[in-house]
Parts: sequence; structure tokens; C-alpha cells
Amino acid sequence: MRKYFNLLNPKTWNQKARFIFASLLFLALSAIVLTWFLEYRYFINDFWRSWDFVFSKPAVFFFSVFLLWLMLVAIWALTGRPILSAGVMFVVVTVMTYIHISKFNSRGYPLLPEDFQLAGETTTLTKFVDGWSIVRLIIAIVIVCILLGVFSHYCGKKFYLRYREERRRNFIFRHLLITRAVFLAGAIFIFMSSTVFVRHNLGARYEDIFLGTTFTAWNQNRNYDDNGFILGFLYNFQKLRLGAPEGYSEERIANIKKQYSIIANNDNNKRLDPKDENVSVVVILNESFFDPNVSFQGKNFSDYYKVNGGDVLPELHALQKRMPHGLMYSLDYGGGTANIEFEALTSLTNFWTNTVPYTALIPKAGKVPSIASMLKESDYSTLAIHPFNGGMYKRNIALKNEGFDEFITEIEMNYTEHDGDSEYINDRSSYQQTLEALRENDEKQVIGLITMQNHTPYNESTYENYDFSIESDFDIPEDRQKSIVTYLQTLHESDKYLGDFIRELDTLDKKVAVLYFGDHSAGLFDEINNSEEGAVRSLARVTPYFIYTNYDAGFKDLNLPTTTPNCMSNTILNRLGWQKSPLYYLVDDVCREQPILTQNYLENKEFELTETLQNYQLLTYDILGGQRYWIKNK
Repeated sequence: MRKYFNLLNPKTWNQKARFIFASLLFLALSAIVLTWFLEYRYFINDFWRSWDFVFSKPAVFFFSVFLLWLMLVAIWALTGRPILSAGVMFVVVTVMTYIHISKFNSRGYPLLPEDFQLAGETTTLTKFVDGWSIVRLIIAIVIVCILLGVFSHYCGKKFYLRYREERRRNFIFRHLLITRAVFLAGAIFIFMSSTVFVRHNLGARYEDIFLGTTFTAWNQNRNYDDNGFILGFLYNFQKLRLGAPEGYSEERIANIKKQYSIIANNDNNKRLDPKDENVSVVVILNESFFDPNVSFQGKNFSDYYKVNGGDVLPELHALQKRMPHGLMYSLDYGGGTANIEFEALTSLTNFWTNTVPYTALIPKAGKVPSIASMLKESDYSTLAIHPFNGGMYKRNIALKNEGFDEFITEIEMNYTEHDGDSEYINDRSSYQQTLEALRENDEKQVIGLITMQNHTPYNESTYENYDFSIESDFDIPEDRQKSIVTYLQTLHESDKYLGDFIRELDTLDKKVAVLYFGDHSAGLFDEINNSEEGAVRSLARVTPYFIYTNYDAGFKDLNLPTTTPNCMSNTILNRLGWQKSPLYYLVDDVCREQPILTQNYLENKEFELTETLQNYQLLTYDILGGQRYWIKNK
């Protein structure tokens, strides 16, 4: 026993102590460098912004260093090699920040924990990034790993960063496994304890913390800017858990349902029964469809980005003269399609859940009420069309749970035309597939179409000829200008296909009502998105929507309210004058009280949680993460 436990031997203890001390010191220095590198990469390789963050927020920076050091200690405890541990962390930081930069350049939004729910779709996601940038990333990682390997080989022993006591035959003691196990447990415990205040935040719009900084719930760009990547990322772990709102109970949900069932029974007597109308409904989410002529709250998009070359969307503007239309305030900028799709189809809200319901909630929740499931009860057949990978955002599960019995993806589509060298099926093919479905089915239908033509990336080589150019009073980098011009041309082609589609519907021997909207603008307009003025930022977050019918639906008022996607289905049901379920009568009250329900718009504005909004919050939680009393209790 003595040969295994002779820990009082000065030579043995000094060797261990030197190794442990040198390792912890090396990891501390590595943590400082890697934390700065992480911030440098977060600020898109902007040295001065990262430098300013370090010196303007020293407490936040060094607390982040401390957290990263604890992570390095945990890795060291597992590997037993400090230099290897630093290399592993470098790879992790480099890959994560590469993903962040790719996302930010296309969406203007930082990397969030829920983005990793799409890890199973990595192959699909790589289509959205530049292949050469991935090659450069791999080369950089390989070079750094080689340099670390050389340093370990030639300098590891000299700086006491390598340890292995060959004389001991027992594996546990020869590799310090007991010591490392203690450090592993200690690092994990301290990390979890010291980040509780971040990970288990209150979800308030603003929260002060002891580091002399503030968390901002409504704007994660500001949150990351103020608190650094590590604290910003940890703060958003709260989104992965859906906590029950105050007052949630079976009795409360039953009372809400009873209240709106009474309203529905009384009001539906004055409305048309969808069973008798024989009108098919098509809901079209047009990917990244945006109007460069947009004005909002006294601000004009053209004051910041002037488009030369004529009207980008002539078909849309002609249609707006004869059909009800308005603006949809998008939940996001440059992305978030699945969240907008979720709200538009279900009429529930992501305001309080603040996650990606398609990937995090709906697959586990089961059946979720939607415009499809409601009209299916009136003998409608249901079909979803998406000219891309059906597994993206788990649509193959989410759309089925929303009541769509059939789902046509790029694999099953009969029309697969691409514009130029674009990698996406164009809108003309999407509309042809929709028209084919309408012609071949004599039943009343609900068709949900989610297009792809306008999706990023916007490569200059997509088209041979370009009709538009862009001007601005500020400097736009050349590569950004090229992307914007490509985006404008893509919008123009999409608009042409929209006009052709509407003309086909006008001649169709079948009544059709269409709800059409763009989900968000492209993440290309930095001057607007980065503005200090909320009204200016809103210009990049409002997109056009309209309601069209190929028969006389008696539309008189052509103005539709500016609203968020959760009000969209309810808007077309009201304009058609159709009977609807109790859920939509609750949404009526919500959309009257708070027509724009999104963090991006409300920012730091006063926000009263009225009884109506409390009911809406409780119902959303009940259906997506609660006991589903609304659905169980008929």
C-alpha cells in the first residue's frame, strides 16, 4: 500500500504540484486569450469593438474569462493534458463563432442555444453558406492544432505541462485520475453555481446583475453586445425550458374556453359556414419577400437605400389597388421563418415561449390547433407544400401535428425549375404545384405553401442581367452591394411569378381565397438594422401581406391592419365572414388590444399584461408545454 500512497514524498509531491500549478496557470492564460478571441469573432473580426468591450466592461469580461477557465479545467480533468485542452476549446470557439458569423451575416442576429436544435440538419444548412469559407475554417483549425502539437512536444516538459509518473504501475495514480476527478467535479459545480443567475433569469425585459451590467430580453444583439458572447449565450438557455405562467390551472383554462365558446356560439350564427362556401384557402408564406417601397411610422426605406431601375414589385402594387392589404410586423429580421410560419398557421404566439416551437415544442406537444385543423372539421382536405428539405425545422412533424395530412417537398414536386444558378426551386414551380393540386382535387382544400426562391445566399452569379442598382448616403461594402442587387432581382422575378399565379387563379373554375405574406426581409440592410432608432429598425421588419379571392367576396375596405403573424389567419377568416372556433375569438381580443406582439417592436415600451393577454399566454403554454386542457376538455 505504501508504494501507492506515498504522497508525502517531497519529490513526488513537487512533481505533481508543479504540473497542477503550471496547468492551471496555462489554462488561465489560455482562457484570457480565448475569451478575447471569442469576443473578437462575435464582433465579426472587429478588433476595436472587441478591445472596447474588454475595457468598457472589465467585470463582465473577466467573469467570462473565469467561466471559460472553468470549462478548460473540466476538459483538462478529462484529458490530463492542458495543451490538448486548450486546443479542444479553440476548436469549439472557432466552430461556434463561424456559425455565429454565418448566421449574423444573413440574419443580423447572434448564435443562440436553440439554433443547435437544428444540429440534425447540418447537411441541409451547409447549403446556405460559402463552401470555401468552410475550407478556410478547417485549414485554420489544422494549422493551430499543429502549432499546439509542436509546442507540446518541444516545450511541454520544460514548462511542466506534461505529467506521467512511469514508476507507478497503478493506472489511477500514474495519471492523477483521483486529482483530476476532484477538479472535474469542482469545475462543474462552481460553473453551475456561478451561472444560476444567468441561466435561470426572470425573463424580464431588463434585468440588472451584480456585474454592473444589464440583461436585455427583447434584443439579443444588445444583450450580447453588453454582456459578451458567453453570458449572452447562457442567458438564452432559459428559452429551452417552458415554465408555467402564474395562475395556470385546469380550472382557469376551462373558464377561458367557456367564455370564448359562448362568444363563438353567439357570433357564429351571423357568419357563413365554411362547409357551405365551397372555397379553397391557400396560405402562402413567401420566403424573404419584402417591399423596398415600404414606409412605416413616418420613416421610408428609400431614405436609407434608394433603388434605381424602376419598380421592383409592380405586380404586388397593382394587386394592392384592388385587394385588401397591409403590413405584417415580422418577428425577426433576416430569418426566423419557422417561427413566423408557426404563428401564422396556429394563431398562437411565440412572444412568451421565445424559442423555436417547430423544433422544441410542437413535435412533443402532439396535435396543435391551426387554420388547417379547424377547416378540416368542415370537410376540407389539407396539403402543405415546401420546395425544400421537409425535415428542415422538423416541418415533416410540425405540419402534420398542425393538421396537414399531406406534405409535398422538393422530392415529390413535379415542378422543379431554378432561376439561373440559384440552388432553390423558384416561385413559378411552387405556384404550378399549387395550381395542380387545386385543379386535381374537387374537394375544398386548405393549402399551406412555404416558398424558397428568395432565400439567402444572394450570389452575384445567380442572374446574367440585373435591372436594379442601389444608392445610399453611407458606405456599403462592395460585396454587400452585390448581394443587395441580387436580392432585388430575386424579388422582381418572384413578383413576376406572383402576377402569373394570380392570373391563373382568376381563370380557375374553382373558388379560391389566398392569404399571402412575406415572412421577413433579407438580412442585408445593416444601416437600418443597426440604427439606434426603433422606428428605423422597423423598416427592415415590416413586410407586405394581402388577401385575394378569385370571386367577388364583397371586399370594400382594402386596408388591413399592421399586425404580427399570430393575427393573420384570423384576419382572413374575419374578412371572409366565416364561422370559427373559440380560439379565434380570443385572438380577436388579443389583436384588438395588442396588434403587434413581438419583442422587436415593443422594446422598452410600456406593456400591460391585461386579462386578455394573460389568457392568451396561459392558452399558448397549455397547448405547447402544459397539460393541454384546452384540447382534452371538449
